[in-house]
Amino acid sequence: MKIIFDISILAWSVRSNKAKTGIFRVIENLLNESIHQKDFELYLSSVQGNICSFYEYLENHNIRIQSDRLLVPRKYSKSKDKVFLLYLWVLNLVDFKRKVLYKFFIPKIIQSILDPLLMILGMREYLYPIRSEFLNEEFIFHSPYLPFPAFIKNSKIRKVIFIHDLIPILYPEFFVSNRDNVVWKIIRDLDSETNIITNSEFSKLDIIKSIPNINKDRINVVLLGCDKVFHEVESDFELDKEILKYGLKNKKYILTVSTLEPRKNLKSSIRAFVRLVEEGLDPEIKFVILGGRGWGVEFGTLESEYPDVFKNRIIFLGFISDEEMALIYSGALFFVYLSLYEGFGLPPLEAMKSGLPVIVSNTSSLPEVVGEAGVLVDPRDEDEIFLRMKDLVTSRGLRRKLSLKSRKQASLFSWEKSVLQLKKIYQNILK
Repeated sequence: MKIIFDISILAWSVRSNKAKTGIFRVIENLLNESIHQKDFELYLSSVQGNICSFYEYLENHNIRIQSDRLLVPRKYSKSKDKVFLLYLWVLNLVDFKRKVLYKFFIPKIIQSILDPLLMILGMREYLYPIRSEFLNEEFIFHSPYLPFPAFIKNSKIRKVIFIHDLIPILYPEFFVSNRDNVVWKIIRDLDSETNIITNSEFSKLDIIKSIPNINKDRINVVLLGCDKVFHEVESDFELDKEILKYGLKNKKYILTVSTLEPRKNLKSSIRAFVRLVEEGLDPEIKFVILGGRGWGVEFGTLESEYPDVFKNRIIFLGFISDEEMALIYSGALFFVYLSLYEGFGLPPLEAMKSGLPVIVSNTSSLPEVVGEAGVLVDPRDEDEIFLRMKDLVTSRGLRRKLSLKSRKQASLFSWEKSVLQLKKIYQNILK
């Protein structure tokens, strides 16, 4: 099977930690497993440019693929990368969502001016990085996140797009970034020949309900996996030594992994934690947040409401390596994830793989991921959240019982299984 897998997002991550989201982790793990598939004749592309970063990513992660399977410009440079990113930014700027006249004419006019300029600058390969001999029905072009560029849309190559969720379309109030534009363009450009992959049955139903006249037979679910780095650390000595670097003690903190933004609903878990502190159940216990600072005024409001708790009991660790993250997971008392909406929800799966009891929202795809292993709560019911957190703080027996269930549930998911599902989908497409 001849598969062209686009890793534009992975190239972005070289320059910005902000690209290292859940979607980034999905793409990275699918790539790592696909490389080892003997049935795949795997090619890599980066249709969004960033070619210097593309090669840097491959080098940093020791990914070895023969050069004729790297479908990127041969004559590249940092200056050309910057010019192409500016070109894409301008095209995105004039691609209006709701103004039909502008949508069809303005981008084409701008492109008719800019494309010849890029040709003059010797950047034809940036505009058409995949040569025509690859754009036929023998090949599958798999975009794991971004919309198809025009030269892919207009070719005969078989197309696969991964729609992780429709949150930016269904709940635009949760977004201030351009992700709503990305998802909107994917939906706009869908045709009856495009094959869709999504990561949960819940997301599949969302797609069917939200996109008129969608071909249901071309929507497939590929459940996500969990990186092998996440596991229970058996040596308490090793664990104690490593987490002490962050001022933490083994089993003396509650953990969440989340970007600080309204959709992740951190206010509910923080308010419940504040009540635990006020009850004096354990004077040492802390609340640890792994992830980047996003946006939203409500978090700053909470910080001003509870300055002492934020100063002494709440710890922000930001972005850390997967290896460090695995240790932080292992040392936690339990895991809390009260997101209002998820297409899948990797952090609870990583927590279960690490043997942690988990408290998650009873919304969207999260019940599908945790099954009967997790404690499901209404993410807006702060009284219920407080009581369930209190149960886990005070009951070692309950924690032990849920920990066993977590390990069993997590064993159902792996990236090997994900890629085997992908393989079957590819095979059906190529029939």
